[in-house]
Amino acid sequence: MKRKFRLGGVGLGHRGRSMLKWANDGIDSFEAVAACDLDPDRFYSQCNLAGRNQGPLKDELPNVTFYRDYDEMLEKAGLDIVLVETPATCHAEFCAKALKRGIHVYSDIPSVASLAEADMLWKAQQNSKALLMTGATTCGWGFVLALQDLVRKGLLGKPYAMDAEYIHDCRYLWAESPWRKPSKENPWYPIAYCTHSLGPLLSIIDEDLKRVTCLSTGSQVTGLEGADDLMTATYQTPSGVIVRQTCSFINNCKTGHHSFRVFGTEGYFEHLSSRGSEPEKTRFNSKVLYGADKITELPVSFKVNELQEWTQKNAKADFGHGGADSYLMRQFEETLLNGGTQAPCDLKAGLRMTLPGIFAVKSALNGGMPQKIFYPWDKEWGDFLQAENQLVSAR
Repeated sequence: MKRKFRLGGVGLGHRGRSMLKWANDGIDSFEAVAACDLDPDRFYSQCNLAGRNQGPLKDELPNVTFYRDYDEMLEKAGLDIVLVETPATCHAEFCAKALKRGIHVYSDIPSVASLAEADMLWKAQQNSKALLMTGATTCGWGFVLALQDLVRKGLLGKPYAMDAEYIHDCRYLWAESPWRKPSKENPWYPIAYCTHSLGPLLSIIDEDLKRVTCLSTGSQVTGLEGADDLMTATYQTPSGVIVRQTCSFINNCKTGHHSFRVFGTEGYFEHLSSRGSEPEKTRFNSKVLYGADKITELPVSFKVNELQEWTQKNAKADFGHGGADSYLMRQFEETLLNGGTQAPCDLKAGLRMTLPGIFAVKSALNGGMPQKIFYPWDKEWGDFLQAENQLVSAR
């Protein structure tokens, strides 16, 4: 009989409750036993999330025990895994507390919200035998796996320039998710939510982004203080690879959300989001593959091939963002079942796609001044962090 991992979830907003149910129903070895949120109504009462009335979660997961206190859940629920589905600004502390207790973590992105959190969480992971899986949704899409395959087989050569766009008008989510609504006290810098764009691109290069310049439009659409509409960052690796990224969460654009382009020494790849009635398209060309010298459309979209086999055994195994969430969670499950010592998308991968956005914000706030990017595994990290702390203390 396959082992059952006892699963708890913290954060019961729309995504949190969905992920807990999906994992319980669609991942064979995961069993939801605990849930935590500051608002008991999200478990015991009917609530409106994403514009839909949803019944009490306790009725859908009757074997789950509810906790208002996260530490109490970690102490009493006997968990093997914690799903961290709190707002994007507060993942690190929840992850670290679980790791310190030897509890595995599946965390949403961004991995951290500050440099201090990056230092704290990295140390917690280094001192724990538990695994942290970064739930980088966009890394589980079919066209991203196709891109990885093209690069692995040498059909694009070396990627030397890449573009990514995440364009999504999120104003409709402000009421449900107050942490998303910008204000003078809570400025919203879209480039800080860089993980959806950078994750897929960083998965095909073995260098970290080490330099960034970023500019912001400021608040043109709403005029609200702290509501930056759009930010564009240009990053560079030590070998000269350029990554250009645009993020916007306040706009009047009615296209799909995600687009990517990869320029390689032997070929080219693009995924363009939908445009009205025109569906998204994935295309490439290559000098290496005979007959592919002209741009060719690939029959891939969001779904991954493995889902077909999984859903034949369990119809509920296909869930979340076009199947990306189920694909990543299945990878994590297989790693745990096989006694693996490294998560498929580990904390280092999460920080590689998170920290560049924090440094991009620093650049934008300084009028586009170039910023060096540092990571906890860099030998300069300790000295850099100390200098940053001294700078903050002097203000």
